[in-house]
Amino acid sequence: MPTSDYKIVLDLPSATPALGFDQSALALKEIIEGSQAQFAIGIFGSWGSGKTTLMRAIEARLDPVKTIAVQFSAWRYEKEQHLIVPLLDTIRQALVDWGEKNPAGLRREAIETASTIGKAIYSLVAGLSFKIGIPNAMEVSYKANESLAKAHELAEEERAARIPRSFYYAAFQSLAGAFRQFAGPSASRRIVVFVDDLDRCLPQGALEVLEAMKLFFDVEGFVFVVGLDREVVERSIDLKYRTELAGQQAALQIRGSDYIKKIFQVPYSLAPVAITQLEDFLEVVLSEAALPLEQEQEFRQLVMPHLRYIVGETGVNPREIKRYLNAFTLVIKIKPHLDRTATLTLQTISFRSDWEAVRRALLSYREVFTNAMSRQVSGDAAEATALTDLDPTLAAIPDSFLTYVTPPNPGHGLLAMTNLDEYLYAGEAARSTLGASFIDLIRDVARLAQPLRELQAGRPEDMQRLHSTYTSLALSLIGRIKEVSRSSTERILQGWSNHLNESFTFGPNVSEPTLPSWIKEEESFTRKTVNFLMEIYSAGGQTGSAQAA
Repeated sequence: MPTSDYKIVLDLPSATPALGFDQSALALKEIIEGSQAQFAIGIFGSWGSGKTTLMRAIEARLDPVKTIAVQFSAWRYEKEQHLIVPLLDTIRQALVDWGEKNPAGLRREAIETASTIGKAIYSLVAGLSFKIGIPNAMEVSYKANESLAKAHELAEEERAARIPRSFYYAAFQSLAGAFRQFAGPSASRRIVVFVDDLDRCLPQGALEVLEAMKLFFDVEGFVFVVGLDREVVERSIDLKYRTELAGQQAALQIRGSDYIKKIFQVPYSLAPVAITQLEDFLEVVLSEAALPLEQEQEFRQLVMPHLRYIVGETGVNPREIKRYLNAFTLVIKIKPHLDRTATLTLQTISFRSDWEAVRRALLSYREVFTNAMSRQVSGDAAEATALTDLDPTLAAIPDSFLTYVTPPNPGHGLLAMTNLDEYLYAGEAARSTLGASFIDLIRDVARLAQPLRELQAGRPEDMQRLHSTYTSLALSLIGRIKEVSRSSTERILQGWSNHLNESFTFGPNVSEPTLPSWIKEEESFTRKTVNFLMEIYSAGGQTGSAQAA
C-alpha cells in the first residue's frame, strides 16, 4: 500500500476502557441520577487529557427519559455580552428537542418549561439593557417581569407589591417554579448541562461561564458537568481578584482554589496515560481509527517502542499520543523515502520537553553532537565526558535520553545517522513557521565554538590571523540574524558587535589574562544568541517584547 493512503487519526476513542473511563462514567452517571439535582461536577485535567471523552461517555449512559442532556460549548459564546443568555437559550432548545422525542404529555410539559425560559431570557435581556442605559429599557424590563409574574389582572396596589423589579429575581423565581413543576412530584427529571471547551475561552470568558452557572445553584433540577484545566482557571481567578482588590489588605484576596471548591461539589481529576496502560490505549485508538492494515501494523511494531519513551514515568496526555501518531504520518507522507526509525527518534526527542537540551544540541551541532554522544554511550571510560567536552551545557542532558540511544534501545539508530539535515528539516517543519535556513543559522552560531577553541589554543604568532578569521565569521552571522529576525534581537546583537570590535595587541606584550577573558565573554555571547534564536524558532518566528526583555 502506498504511503499516500496512510490516514490521520482524527479522534480519540469514544470509549476507552484502558483509561478506566467506562467505570468513571458509570460512577458519575449514578451520582447524577441518584442525587438531588442541584450540584456541579468538575472534571479536571489539562488540555487533551480526555475531559470531553469522559463527558460524552457519561452522557451516553444517562437515562434519556429522566434526563435532558444539554451541550454548552462555552468558547462559542464568549463574544456574547452576557453569557447567561446563550446558556439559557441552549437549555431552552434542548427542552424543545427532548419534548419532540417523547409522547404528547411530556412534550407539552417540555414546551411549557421552554416557554418560561424564553420569557426569562426576555426579562434578563430587558433588565441588562436597562443596566447599560438603553432608552426605555426600564419600562421593558418591568413589563417582562410582569409577564413572568402572570399578573395582568392584578389591581394596581397588588401589582406594585407582587411584580419584582429585579430582573434576576423575576427570571430565576419563574425558572425555579417551572423546573420544579417539570421535575415532577418525585423530582426524578433533571437537566444535565455539560459545559465543554472552557479551556478554550479567554480567562474572563471562563469566569463569566462559572458566574452564570452560580445563578442556577438555587434552582432545583440542574446538574452541571464542567470540564476544565483547574490550574488555568485558578490562575485566572487569582489574577482577576488581585487586580480588583489592589491596594486592599491581602487577607481580602479571593483564592482561585477556594473559589473552585465552592463551585464544584463533586471534583474528579483525570490521570495521564501510564506506561502500563499504553498498549491497551493504543489498541483502542487503532481499532476505532479504522486505519489501513499496513499503517496499523507499522504503528504496533515500529512506533510502539518509541511511544514508550514518550509516556515516561509520569504518564502522558492522551491527545499527545494522537499528535505523535499524526506527526509521524505527516512526515512520511511528505518524505516517504526517509528512514522510519530515524524519523521516529528525532520526533520522540521533540515531544519530550525534558529533552529540550538534546534538541538544541542537534540543531546546533548536528553530526558533531551525535558523534560525541556515540562515544559517550560506548562504555569506554576515556569517552565518559565526550558531550561536556563538546559543550559544558550538555551536562544537562538527562540519563533517560542516554538510555534511549544506547543499543539495543529504539533510539540507537541516531548515533549512526550521517545525513541529519534532511531529517531535521522534515521533522521540524511542523514545529515552526521558520524554515531550514533558520535552523542552519542556529547551527552556524553554535559552531563558532570551534574557531574560538582554535584561538584559545593557538600559537602567539597565529593569534592575529585566528582572531581576524573568527571576528569576520561572527560579524557575518550577526548580519544574517538581522536579516531574518525582528528588532527584539537588536540589544543582544549590538552588545555582541561591540565585543567583537574590541582591540587587541597580539604578541609578547599582551597581558596574559586579557585574551582568555575575552574568549570567555565571547562564549557567553554566542550561547545567549543560540538560546535566543531557539526561543524565536520555537515560537514560530513570533518575537515580542517579552523575549526582548
